[in-house]
Amino acid sequence: MGESAMNEFMPIILEMMKNPPDANESIPVVNHFSTAIAVTMPFLVLSVVAVGLRLYTRLHLVREPGWDDVFVAIAVILNLVGQTTFLGGVKAGIGQHLIYILGRLPNAMKWFYVANAAYTSTTVCIKLSLILQYLRLFREGYRRTITLIVLAVVVLWGGTFSFMAWFPCFPVSGFWNKTKAPPATCYAFGYRTTHEARNTLFAFAGSNMSLDILVFLIPLTEYFQPNLKRKQVLAMTGLFGVGLIVILMAVLRLWSGLKYNNRGIIMYDYTFWLPEVLVFSCLEIDFAIICASMPIFWPSVVAAWNQIYVTKEVIVTVEHRDDDNKGDLEMARTSSRRSNESTEGLVTENSTEGRSFFIEDLPTLRIVQIQPLEETVRMSWGGTALKK
Repeated sequence: MGESAMNEFMPIILEMMKNPPDANESIPVVNHFSTAIAVTMPFLVLSVVAVGLRLYTRLHLVREPGWDDVFVAIAVILNLVGQTTFLGGVKAGIGQHLIYILGRLPNAMKWFYVANAAYTSTTVCIKLSLILQYLRLFREGYRRTITLIVLAVVVLWGGTFSFMAWFPCFPVSGFWNKTKAPPATCYAFGYRTTHEARNTLFAFAGSNMSLDILVFLIPLTEYFQPNLKRKQVLAMTGLFGVGLIVILMAVLRLWSGLKYNNRGIIMYDYTFWLPEVLVFSCLEIDFAIICASMPIFWPSVVAAWNQIYVTKEVIVTVEHRDDDNKGDLEMARTSSRRSNESTEGLVTENSTEGRSFFIEDLPTLRIVQIQPLEETVRMSWGGTALKK
C-alpha cells in the first residue's frame, strides 16, 4: 500500500477513535475462536475423508485416475492451509475491532493474506475438478460443448483472481506492512484504497456464486434421462442437495460482506466482520469437496456395505454324536434355531445349502434349510465362531 492509501486510512482510524466501540461489549459468537473450531473442523474432517475415499476408489479399485482427481487433491490441501491460517488469524486478532489491534494488525494480516489466497485458489480447483469430472461423463453432444465453454471461463476467472490474491502487492510483504519504505505497489485485494479492496472482494464473491450455480446446473440434465430407476433418482437428489448447500454457503458469504456495505465507519472495521465471511467460505469449500467426491466413492461404499449382509435365512439342526459308534449319528436331542433369532453372527458370501460342519467334542451342525432373509446373520456355538 502506498502513501496515498495510508493517507486515506488515517482519517478512518481517527474517526474510529473519536467514537470507539465499547471495549467491554461481547463480540459476536461467530468471532470467537472456539466457535470457528466447532463450526469448521467437523466439515473439514469430512471433506478430507471424502477425498481419501475418492482417491482410494480411483487409484486402487477402479484404477482410472484422472485430472479431476489431481485438482480435488490440490483443493483439499489448499483447504487445509486456508482453514488453518483462518484459525491462526482469529488467534492473532481477527474478530476484534480494528482500533484495538493496531499493534497486532501486521501479524493478523499475514494470516489473512494466506487464508484469503488459499480460499480463492481452492474455489478454482474444486470447480475445475467438477468440470473435468463432467467431461468424463459427457463424451459428446451439447452438454460436452457447454462444459468445455464453462471450463474456459473458469480457467480465465480463476487464473485472474488467484494471481490477484497471491500477489496483491509488489513486493507481497506490502500487504501487511503498511509502513514499508519505499511503499509497495498494491491493487485489488491489496487495499490500495478502501473502495477498491471492498469492490474486489464483492466482485469475487458475486462471480464465485454465479459460477457455482452454473456448474451446479450442468448435470441437472441427467434428471431428464429416460428410464431412471428410483435408486438413481434418490442418489442424484442427495447429490444435488449437497450442491444446493454449496450455493447457499456462497450466497451467505456474499450477504455477510454486503450487509456492512454503506454502514458508515463500521464498513471499514473489516477485522471485526471478517470471521463471519470466512466461516461461510470454509463451509462452502468443505461441502463442494464432499459434493465432488461422493459420486466417485459412494457406489463402492454401498457395495462394501451390502457384502456384510447375508440374504439367506438359515435353519440349523443339532445332532449329537454317538461316542461308541463314530460312524452313526443318534438323534439324542434335536433343536432348531432360526438365524434371524440370533443376536450373534455367521457371515458368509455364498450359499451354505447342503453343507455340514463338524468340530471335535462339539455337536455336528447341519444346514438343512435356506430361505430368503434381509437381515444380518451371525451365529456362534459354545464360544467358537463357526464360519463357512
